[in-house]
Amino acid sequence: MSDILSWIWLSTKLPIASPNVDALMTHFEHNADSIYNASSEDYLTVSGLDPKYIDALCDKSLDDARDIYDWCTENNVGLLPYDSKFYPQRLRDIEKAPILLYFRGKLINFDDNVCIALVGTRRMTDYGKREGYRIARDLILGGAIVVSGMARGIDTICHRGALDAGGYTIAVLGCGIDKAYPPENEYIMDEIARTGLVLTEFKPFTPPIGSNFPIRNRIISGLSLGTLVVEADAKSGAMITAKYAEKQGRDIFSIPGNVGELNSIGTNRLLKKGAKIVTGALDMLEEYEYIYPHRIRIENLPAFMPKFSSGSAGSRVSAPRKPIASKNEFSADDDQNIGSSKPLSFSEEVEAVKSKEKAKNKEKVKEKDTEKDKIQAKEKAVRDTSSLNETEKKIYSLFPDEGNISADEISRSGIAVATVLQNLTMLEIKGFIKTLPGGVFTKA
Repeated sequence: MSDILSWIWLSTKLPIASPNVDALMTHFEHNADSIYNASSEDYLTVSGLDPKYIDALCDKSLDDARDIYDWCTENNVGLLPYDSKFYPQRLRDIEKAPILLYFRGKLINFDDNVCIALVGTRRMTDYGKREGYRIARDLILGGAIVVSGMARGIDTICHRGALDAGGYTIAVLGCGIDKAYPPENEYIMDEIARTGLVLTEFKPFTPPIGSNFPIRNRIISGLSLGTLVVEADAKSGAMITAKYAEKQGRDIFSIPGNVGELNSIGTNRLLKKGAKIVTGALDMLEEYEYIYPHRIRIENLPAFMPKFSSGSAGSRVSAPRKPIASKNEFSADDDQNIGSSKPLSFSEEVEAVKSKEKAKNKEKVKEKDTEKDKIQAKEKAVRDTSSLNETEKKIYSLFPDEGNISADEISRSGIAVATVLQNLTMLEIKGFIKTLPGGVFTKA
């Protein structure tokens, strides 16, 4: 096993995700010490290595590597080099595998778990928000692990759903591990680090520049058995993740969206190209339950109904169909006059029609009353804040009955902005508020 300083040194000498890294790793049999100790003549023999990097590789100073190592030690940041026994084989198998990962949180045996990537647009709709949260929560309940990028929008809501289900979720950053990006996600980053894992291949103090994010997407898909695109337009970064998943031989899943909606163009396009359609977590968990029976717990999904058959006990197959009536059998809805030998008189027919009309009118009145009761119950449920925590109640109490309010206005009450944003997300998920254009909120 190579010295950790050799791995840090190597990670600073070449661009992230460069084919030159693969060339060096292949030539020197994935040994960072050998790469560090090589001479310029040795580097010239490496097939595929751009000669412009040889001068950098010939700089053997370990000062920067020691500074990074010391900073990580002082800040409780872990280092996961390519040759570590904890490094996931799934990542080793991909093209341009990261040679060193920085992490906060708890390492697990990635290869023995059902990791599923959930990605999508930063500009999510209510539909995407609801489905992303629901599916992430249910995946956790079913025994899977949710992987995402902690970006605004779908990524954040999926991490939130996983955390609320009490599960392990992995956030892959496009910047140094010292930075929370976007800044308002600092609270969720800390929460993930306490119960899951935050990781990045970018060294500390690397800013979140735009070119970093497509590069990190290969790690999101590489860690996962499959990638679900929740909601995305044609140019969304989530589509880049799906392309990586395809190249890596991983499953691609997609949630169907409304035809013509901007955020459905990407997801529907994936479905046309053969992605597996997803309407719930069960659609994905069933793909892996027989490969990872010790992990998947489909019976834990909300409202799970086991299916029975004449097969072996405990097997889940299609439920038996209801027998179809033969020609000599009729249900209560069939014509009651079939087989009658005495036809109805005209007056009797009139009375029968009137009777049917009265019955229909009564049914319509009953339906209207039922619908009215449902609406009243729904309104009452929205007004009932007993399901909210104290912070959510306080924030909700600041909302005017009519009009809107911004997060900044709410924070003037003394609640930290990060806390405000976190609780606004939950209030929207629970149906108490909704987001309006311009970043303001109103009661739902």
